[in-house]
Amino acid sequence: MSTDNADDHVVVVTGDPVTVTSEVVARFAESVGAPSGQAPATLAAALTAPVQRAVMEHPDLRIDLSRTLHTAQSSLHHRPIVVGDVLTATATVTGVRSARGGRMIGFDTVLRDPSGTAVQTLSSALLTAEVEG
Repeated sequence: MSTDNADDHVVVVTGDPVTVTSEVVARFAESVGAPSGQAPATLAAALTAPVQRAVMEHPDLRIDLSRTLHTAQSSLHHRPIVVGDVLTATATVTGVRSARGGRMIGFDTVLRDPSGTAVQTLSSALLTAEVEG
């Protein structure tokens, strides 16, 4: 996993490539009650979790997870995830602003195939208490 920060609030975290196997798809589908044989669209959340966690733990953002509320989540499905895909997740902070005595932090996480084509884009927003830095 790699991390870049160009200024105070630009944080970009890129994960290692992950191969989507039939076992991963079957296990995830069973856990969410989806039909077997196809990857549920929500599999993207599981595949991007390590990168999203790395953003939330990034020292430049000073997020105290015990004082943070996940306020929004959306996803854009560019194409289905299929067995055999090799996908890389990149999370980018899209904004940090003052809000209600804390900060609102937005970030997008994009799953891309080896050609760089987006497969799914997940957008998240966090409301976090101000932490002394």
